[in-house]
Amino acid sequence: MTNPEEVLNRGNCFKLLAACFYEPDKEMFLEERLCDNLAMLLQSLSPAAVTPAKAMKVSLQETAQEQLSLDYAALFIGPFELIAAPYGSVYLEQNRRIMGDSTIDTQRFYQDAGLSIEMKEPADHIAIELEFLYYLCSKEAAALSEGAEDEASRLRAVQGEFFRKMMGWIPQFCELIRSGAGTEYYKALAGCLSDFYASCRKVY
Repeated sequence: MTNPEEVLNRGNCFKLLAACFYEPDKEMFLEERLCDNLAMLLQSLSPAAVTPAKAMKVSLQETAQEQLSLDYAALFIGPFELIAAPYGSVYLEQNRRIMGDSTIDTQRFYQDAGLSIEMKEPADHIAIELEFLYYLCSKEAAALSEGAEDEASRLRAVQGEFFRKMMGWIPQFCELIRSGAGTEYYKALAGCLSDFYASCRKVY
């Protein structure tokens, strides 16, 4: 039987990584010990990702808020061509367009899980996809704790299908961040997500 604590820890890694792909708030990240908590959770789940998680904290402490915000905008927002577009469809579809067919497929996963799809960003934004996996992991952990093994197995299967079908773009996305980031913080974040993704492939 799968360990509910392990599932919940994996889900919390997804949640913390998702937070890193929203507008950066240096003071809040440090106050809430985001990088410390991430590194602690990764120790058993993805040891290779611990080093970049710790590097994120060091860089966060050393980098001014303005630098973080400027780098975030250049990487993920614009106004010019994005260095690392945070949308799956850009990588999964031939014409590199936002809101493509794969975005609709992503929305369908959310709908099938009973979630609302009213959101400011397209459904295949990296943060939203990571938050979806957090949601599924938390539901699986709860099912396991209640002894509902069939429901836990179903939720694990949904995670696996979503991860394999909709998140295969993450390695390319991480490589673009690593090569284009102006701060060590985002380079380390790319390394952390990439290593964690590789560990998750063994699970899903």
